[in-house]
Amino acid sequence: MAFLRARRGSLLWVIAIGVVAVVLAVLAAIPLLRGADAGTQGTLVGHEAPSISADDLQGHRWTLADGAGRITWVNFWATNCEPCRTEMPAMQRLADAYGDRLLVLGLDWGESSASVADFVQRYAIDYPILLDPSLDNFYRWSARAGLPRHYFVDAEGKVLREVIGPLVPARMLQIVEELLGPA
Repeated sequence: MAFLRARRGSLLWVIAIGVVAVVLAVLAAIPLLRGADAGTQGTLVGHEAPSISADDLQGHRWTLADGAGRITWVNFWATNCEPCRTEMPAMQRLADAYGDRLLVLGLDWGESSASVADFVQRYAIDYPILLDPSLDNFYRWSARAGLPRHYFVDAEGKVLREVIGPLVPARMLQIVEELLGPA
């Protein structure tokens, strides 16, 4: 009798684990079922970009006007954001390849200048990295937390693309080529 109870208990555990596995698989598949977001829809797309006013690590003040005549890629990120760390080397390559046609502005999400400077040196990032210690800039662009965030702004200050979440290098290149053509 005790043997049957132990066997029934084991069977219940196997069933419970199976149910949990199925639920997790469904939850993992939901983003895949939604399809790829082109970044052409979002709360800011088609509207004037919110302002930016932030200092870089050397104390130089940057605004969106610094991108005059170029597409400006505004990226909100943090050193403790794994997708952000993964994206930034590819963003640097695009900033280098597109030179004077693309300005990438990386706005750090409220971290100390020392930790940001260490990160920038370690990952060899030389596009402007701006500090947003009070998160004023971030909350002008979005009412919700969550990183990374990418916004592509035209020379007239209109938001062309908005991508919330990580961008793989191929998608980055696709967006930049759609906006600027080949490098």
